[in-house]
Amino acid sequence: MECGICGHEEDIPFKCSYCKGIFCSAHRLPPNHNCVFLSRFMKKPEREREFLDYVSGRTGSTGERIVNAVRNATVLRFSKTEILHLVIGTALVVGVGMSLFGFRLRLDYIVIFVSAFIIHELAHKFLAQFYRAWAEFRVQFYGAVITAISALPFFPFKFIAPGAVFISGPISEQRSGKISLIGPLTNIAMSLGFLFSYYLASTLYERAIQILITGAIFNSWIAFFNLIPFMGLDGSKIFSWNKLVWILTFALAIALYVVADIVGGRGLFGLFR
Repeated sequence: MECGICGHEEDIPFKCSYCKGIFCSAHRLPPNHNCVFLSRFMKKPEREREFLDYVSGRTGSTGERIVNAVRNATVLRFSKTEILHLVIGTALVVGVGMSLFGFRLRLDYIVIFVSAFIIHELAHKFLAQFYRAWAEFRVQFYGAVITAISALPFFPFKFIAPGAVFISGPISEQRSGKISLIGPLTNIAMSLGFLFSYYLASTLYERAIQILITGAIFNSWIAFFNLIPFMGLDGSKIFSWNKLVWILTFALAIALYVVADIVGGRGLFGLFR
């Protein structure tokens, strides 16, 4: 039978004694599948002391805890469904990226578009799994449709939100904010790297310089767009968690985009023309 959360096939599934749902071993306990009777479960912590200790990191020796922390931080787990959704989302993002830069079918540009999207989403997944939560990317129908429409050359505004990393588990508002923040931060870091390399590449040939400035522009725009506090984007969660962090990050993303856009010779907000 399939797990009600991740869809993993289980020969011997687990049945929640509270909501009666069917889950895999990773999601069998109420906090791991957002059980509707979670409050009832939390009133009886003695029955699941092992799980509560696991969540707080108190199980095992110090060495075991270190090994578990490293494993959580370095091993990304994917389902076949997630891989399919990532492929669809990536294709849509590449379409929008090509529309921004004149539909030039260049491998170097495609690598920039793919890396900006994939690294952003994997950063969300990485941190969520580090916090011991289930996290997988899923394409969202309306977001995917709008993203596909915005890839059309005559569409004036570009929208990149084909899906999102869905998270299930005992995640606090602070951790949720950090998980949302890390995605745009990766794009900001990549944009800074591209921009710094651009200034160091004065002796390189023209095409290399174009690639670097394209990477700086596209990544800073991805960060700026995702930080908008609207429609369930990363910015809305970060804004709810810590408004000062949102203001500083959003301002940095805008500044990076404007600088990269002007340096690239496209003029202020050239991506929208």
